Amino acid sequence: MQPIEDFFREFFLARIADEERYQVSREEYRRRFFTSDCSWDSHERVLEMLQSEKISSVENSDSEVSVITVRTNSFYPADSQLHKYRYHLKASANTWLISHVEIECPACGGRGDESCVFCKGKHWK
Repeated sequence: MQPIEDFFREFFLARIADEERYQVSREEYRRRFFTSDCSWDSHERVLEMLQSEKISSVENSDSEVSVITVRTNSFYPADSQLHKYRYHLKASANTWLISHVEIECPACGGRGDESCVFCKGKHWK
């Protein structure tokens, strides 16, 4: 079985390469409709955000593996730029597939407050 760290290294690199291709594909569109200093709809800082994501922990259960990652999101104020994601993985042949992804609750900060209207105490959304 492929080590989870290797799977995520491939996943992160492929996602970054895909974002780079996407941004290149939009260059003509951006030149046509936006000034060079307009950041609206530019995906500015998206690559930086994707490149910052790192594995924080790996949790194993009988049926699946959960990987928690942390990344910086510079679109937020400095004191709330770190965001956690939880990837749920299932084994597939000799590797892994991501079955779904959750984000740490942005409303309660992942504290799991049962009065949180967003996550209802589950920490994740």
